[in-house]
Amino acid sequence: MVEIWEMDASPGNVRCFPMNEQIAEWLYDGAVALQQGDRELARDLLMRVVEADETVEEAWLWLSGAVEDEADQRTALENVLALNPANEAAKRGLAWLDANA
Repeated sequence: MVEIWEMDASPGNVRCFPMNEQIAEWLYDGAVALQQGDRELARDLLMRVVEADETVEEAWLWLSGAVEDEADQRTALENVLALNPANEAAKRGLAWLDANA
């Protein structure tokens, strides 16, 4: 079995831990789908990730771009910051939502 490693590089907390191969595949495929403009597929795949493991910071971040409802975007970004308060992309996303509310 291949091990996929996820890295937590939040300040003062650099560590790596194994990520389930199926979760890693859903995460990758969801990010690719979103980049290719398929928000529905991206949403489905990324929801699978967070339902299987709600601690995958990257899944929440990508999911914030896959959902259309601003409340859902905010929830996803807040979940990123709950996992990593130093995540600049999530901070920028919330600032953008606040400025455009």
